[in-house]
Parts: sequence; C-alpha cells; structure tokens
Amino acid sequence: MRNLNPTLVVAFMGVDGSGKTTLTKYLIKKLKKNYRKYKYLHLRPYLFLTDKRTVNKNPYKQKLQSSKFKSLIRILIWLFMYRVFFFIYKKKKNQLIIFDRYAHDLLIDKKRYNFNLSKKFTEYLLGLFPKPDLWVILNAPIKIIEKRKKELTLHELKKQMHKYKNFKKKDNCAIIVDTSDQIHKNILLITSKMKSIVN
Repeated sequence: MRNLNPTLVVAFMGVDGSGKTTLTKYLIKKLKKNYRKYKYLHLRPYLFLTDKRTVNKNPYKQKLQSSKFKSLIRILIWLFMYRVFFFIYKKKKNQLIIFDRYAHDLLIDKKRYNFNLSKKFTEYLLGLFPKPDLWVILNAPIKIIEKRKKELTLHELKKQMHKYKNFKKKDNCAIIVDTSDQIHKNILLITSKMKSIVN
C-alpha cells in the first residue's frame, strides 16, 4: 500500500467492549510504515482546543441533563471542527486517519454524550458532516462483550448492537467485523476493503 496517494479516513464504531481500541492499535502497527503519517482521534477532532474530557465510567445511570439548545450548539461546534479538519487533512497525501468512534455515535448512544436532540433532526445535521472513507462496525457475541465491559445492561447492549447493524445497512462503505475472530483475519478484511476503496 506504500504507493497509494490519497489520505484515507477510517472510523471504528461499536459498543463498549467490542474491541475498538485493540483492533485500531493492530491496524496502525500493520500499516504505519505504508503511510507517510498516521493520526488517531477519539470521536472528533479538537483542532486548536485541548481535549478536556473526563471519563464517565457509567454514563447509563445518569439522566439526560443537557438542554436541546446546548445539544444543538455542541453538534454545530463538532460540525465546524470536522469540516475544518477534513478540509486540511484530506488535501494532504499518503496519510492514514483513524477515528475511534465518530460523530454518528450520537445516534446510537445519546446518554453517553448527554445529547438531547430528536433522532430526525440529529440525522439531518449528521448528514452535513464529512464521511470517512470506511466505516468499520465491530461486533462480537454478547457473552464476550459482557465479560469485557459491564456498564451496559443486556437490554441496552442488544439495543445498541441492533442500531449499529442498521447503521451499516444504510452505508455501502461500511463493513461489520466480528472481533471474536482472530485479529490477523480481521486486519486482512479491513485492509482488503481499504485497497478496494482507493483502487
């Protein structure tokens, strides 16, 4: 893949415990020599701002507190940041940009992000966001995910997994990867899809 010129943006999505962090680390290790630069981002670009997020170990015990106005301002700021980021980096050559989660996770898990806009309006706004070249939706048997992460109830886990599968159906540039399979098999699947996109 060393001769590929375009910058490629790959977004990993999936429930907590689906294996996003592990798989992205292996993918970067596998491909970083083939790209001039690589960039790893969690959820969104920060540009000139500092990432001051704190980890909420169990966001599902809290009620939605953000007002609709605050949620609107937040997603508009995100939109600005995503657009500026893509404008700058998609012009550059031979870079690999990996997102661990993406803005569209707002549709899947409103509680995690304390987000309070309707689904229809959120979908409209997310339609204005630049898309990655490839969505990688991670999946695994529920019993395995439950052992890795215990924040989600079984009901919430099933609901989110269903939403991710439906999300994949709406986009041709998305693949589902079963992280209960061997890592090298999943990396091969992802890199093969990446090659088909740039060729």
